[in-house]
Amino acid sequence: MDRMRSWWRSMKRYRIGLIHQFSEHHSHKVDGLRGALGGFGVGRVPPHITLVPPTNLHPKEIDAEIYRLRVMASETAPYVLEIGPAGSFMPVSSVLYLSVAGDVEQLAALQKRLVASKLYKPNSRPFVPHVTLLEPVDQRDAEAALEIIKAPLFEHRATSFEMMVSPSQGYWEVSSDFRFSPSRRRYGGGISLEIFSHASGDVAIYAFVSEHGISQGLFWPSYDRRLRSDGQSNLVISVYSEGKLVACASAVLHSTVALIRAVVVRMDAQRVGLGALALDELLYQLQLGGVEVAFVISSEAHEGFFRKCGAAPATVGRWLIDYEKGMTLNSWSFSSL
Repeated sequence: MDRMRSWWRSMKRYRIGLIHQFSEHHSHKVDGLRGALGGFGVGRVPPHITLVPPTNLHPKEIDAEIYRLRVMASETAPYVLEIGPAGSFMPVSSVLYLSVAGDVEQLAALQKRLVASKLYKPNSRPFVPHVTLLEPVDQRDAEAALEIIKAPLFEHRATSFEMMVSPSQGYWEVSSDFRFSPSRRRYGGGISLEIFSHASGDVAIYAFVSEHGISQGLFWPSYDRRLRSDGQSNLVISVYSEGKLVACASAVLHSTVALIRAVVVRMDAQRVGLGALALDELLYQLQLGGVEVAFVISSEAHEGFFRKCGAAPATVGRWLIDYEKGMTLNSWSFSSL
């Protein structure tokens, strides 16, 4: 992640890939096997199933492609995949992998739709979903692994796909998720809006907020020490009008408490209610996740906005008050969401 923070703005092209990422627990299982086989990819490439192989995209192509992927994900239903046992592409290719079974027809249908874009190369071979363990592999090591890894290792419930970005040669980091969850339609400022929820920002959002003088770090998945707890999760809302990003908002949450991190509206679309709509949608999604009270740290300049949106001075959780750059910030809360 740290490489991405300083890297993404300076690139003339983005090198991206679309994948199914595993949970941390299952990723450790795969990395354990990769480590035992020599350490292929460990620490450089997270364990995954490739949907679209590495591709170079021009920055001008990114915004429209992010929207296309969000729409596609919103139209896809979750499915379950079985990972393992081991397999090999030898003698055609010296690759040792974990096979993928289960709802592979749904997986293949999604992959076919993804590569249908002119931005990606069409499949030159039949799509065979797999999790690479070792490449290249010699015949003896492959035969030994096939004898040992004879049973499925785990099930993966696919509720999203992810975009990986390469900040430097040989290294890949997951930059955004695309949830298999229907988008929401709302009207605000006299325009029709389409709203997506996800766990992190994306390359389009990072560019968008930076243009408005906002740190893209507010949309990265992160741990916030002010919540004083482990097991935190993140929520990001992106608001589109006719395929263009016009607003976004983010929060970090734990259990029934959330901290709102940012609300950003496109400069030429401000003062028509889009900020309030984005915040309202963020609070709605937080409520669906079981959050009962959301705090926001605000400077005096923005207190009026949050008051109009229903916030009140916080009477609990005063430890949330911050003192960034020598300026006292006030804690406001949205209770009983």
